[in-house]
Amino acid sequence: MTTSGPCRHEQHAFRCVGVNALGIDPLGVCVALAMVLSTAGLCWAEDGDETDTIVIKAKRIHTGVGESIDQGIVVIQGGRITAVGRDLRLPEDARVIEEPNGVVTPGLIDACCAVDFEVPQEATDWVRSPRQYSFWEALGHTRHDGHGSTGWEPVPQDRERPQDGAATHTCGHYQLPLRPAEATEALSAAQSPRLTWAEHSSEVTPHRLVADSLNLLSNDFARLVKGGVTTVYVSPDSANVIGSRGAIVKTAGPLGERIVRQADAVKATLGGDPSRRGRSNYLPPLYGPTPSFHTRRPTTRMGVEWVFRKAFYDAERARAGSEIHGADMPPAAAVPVLQQILDGAVPLRFQARKQHDIFTALRLAAEFKLSFILEEATEAYRCLPQLQAADVPVIFGPLYMTPSGYRRRTDEVDRPRLNAPRQLADAGIQFALTAQELRDEEGLVRQGMLAMRNGLSAEETLRALTATPAAMLGLEGQLGVLAPGAAADLVIWNTEPFDATSRPLVVMVGGRVVYEE
Repeated sequence: MTTSGPCRHEQHAFRCVGVNALGIDPLGVCVALAMVLSTAGLCWAEDGDETDTIVIKAKRIHTGVGESIDQGIVVIQGGRITAVGRDLRLPEDARVIEEPNGVVTPGLIDACCAVDFEVPQEATDWVRSPRQYSFWEALGHTRHDGHGSTGWEPVPQDRERPQDGAATHTCGHYQLPLRPAEATEALSAAQSPRLTWAEHSSEVTPHRLVADSLNLLSNDFARLVKGGVTTVYVSPDSANVIGSRGAIVKTAGPLGERIVRQADAVKATLGGDPSRRGRSNYLPPLYGPTPSFHTRRPTTRMGVEWVFRKAFYDAERARAGSEIHGADMPPAAAVPVLQQILDGAVPLRFQARKQHDIFTALRLAAEFKLSFILEEATEAYRCLPQLQAADVPVIFGPLYMTPSGYRRRTDEVDRPRLNAPRQLADAGIQFALTAQELRDEEGLVRQGMLAMRNGLSAEETLRALTATPAAMLGLEGQLGVLAPGAAADLVIWNTEPFDATSRPLVVMVGGRVVYEE
């Protein structure tokens, strides 16, 4: 990359070089070299200002809204794109970034990203502890003194047995699961081995905000930036039937400008995740302490659907002035958000992988007259007529033939198809691609490579990673395109982005260079 001049850090570093009798100060040279090396990749990020005028020249520019421009130019001012084309008249005071062999695209957008969260230690002790917790400890029972000895509360012989585990040990009449294997197996290259980061006080938590537990300084964002991802919808966990509200976040830039939308769509989960995530979702005790997150409900698909339907019927009853009561009652703070979902003021998403779970999402949406976006959708190719008739957008992915992380422990991923995006496109269904928790070699651009190698064109693939997810997030024309008025979020690649050897050379967010190879 060539620019209009050295950055401030390089100039400062060379001023630090001292001269001795031989004309060289070895210590000064070492210090200066260390400063240059440590700041070379960040000098534009710190030295740049969004009020500066920047001109980018490259071999090819993919605008995301039309034909590509060879030997193109992008002009940026005030953090936004002011002109895109060929043979443009350049502002005299512009700083020029020129990559003769580079290819420019809009910054990639992951519309369903699982970001590494900061979880309180006490919330992860059960999965991190080296000792094996007994079944009754997991249920919240404590030891007590009785007749001079300490022991567990007696247990009825007909008590339902706990769910099967990968390994067991004997405790009384039951074979009890040991700490799950997932506790020591990383979900991906980007995430710690945590089974869930959801709020477990209720199965219905749309009043909670993912943004409240988000660490904007997490190294996970740096890895996203390095992969060319500039905006993400930070997804809630799938452990609750009706989960929290996600957030739309820039992956880099000044902290005060990173949050695009603090409270966005609510995520509902169908299938086994609300029963399975955490691997400690046993039945509540018949007596003793109040049920905790170790004894959450539901434990079946019909229970998941019951919780969802009751939550929205309770919201309708509350609106009508009727009292709500019974089991699985949503928290009072959740009711106004549920009513906003019914009104269409708050977007709704369904995570569903298998065909019958997707059908359940369609049936529930029809029952309450809800619009929604379908997430993950492993078997969407088996529901094309129904999705097309309901005009449901799909955030598809990640693509795989052999699932990793917590998915491989489910029974919902035995029918993947790498050409499913091609089938969605042929059916005229709006779709975006997502990598969710995957990074690096399995990250978002690699998901695009897989989709392209299994039927999508390069233009369709780029749109599924830029303009389409921006539209799903309600940011059409603002993100995901290189056009006048759009935010200057872009990537300069060393070659075409979906080539096997592609990598970002420069990543810009809001007119600032936030990554440089």
